[in-house]
Amino acid sequence: MLDNSKKDKIVQASIEEFSEHGFEKANTDRISQRGEVSKGLIFHYFGSKENLFMTAMNKCIDDALKEFEGMELPQDDFISILMKLMEVKYKFFMNNPMHYKMLVGGFHNSPKKLKTDLEKRYVEIKQIGIGILMEIIKGLPMKKNIAADDIVSIMAAITNIIESKYLPLFSEDGSNYEKYYDVVKDEYIRLMNILMYGILEER
Repeated sequence: MLDNSKKDKIVQASIEEFSEHGFEKANTDRISQRGEVSKGLIFHYFGSKENLFMTAMNKCIDDALKEFEGMELPQDDFISILMKLMEVKYKFFMNNPMHYKMLVGGFHNSPKKLKTDLEKRYVEIKQIGIGILMEIIKGLPMKKNIAADDIVSIMAAITNIIESKYLPLFSEDGSNYEKYYDVVKDEYIRLMNILMYGILEER
């Protein structure tokens, strides 16, 4: 029977270790020290370094997804809804910087054995994001020749650009949130307005 308190300590210690050193350089001796458990207990619970890594990744993914469960979006304009979603995500990773580092490193530098499992989780996250965006835009008065799927793809691309530019700053130093948030907000709104209203003058 698993001792959940010890298991949780191991998982948390693993997130710290993997986020700092990546999978290849992560050391189970350091994990045992961080978690204040024996190395043998780690392998008793998880069996292998790969299983431990996947458990830590799943923990980070599930924690992030919980932030959006039951969240009430503002009954306001399109941009305000998007800003609320972005704010929730940024604040979560600012408060959990190791989760951010774990996810970024885990999806891009994971062991080959886990590529398939991680790809499934990545697709799951992507589908949840697409579902949220589809729900947001379905009430918009779009032009008849514009496909909702295309709008979602462009919105997701804009969001990825902003996140790759600013999320590392926020997760590395929480004080950067206040420093850069208005800059992020202005840039995000500007790009989304270009998406909604186009780049060419009407003739």
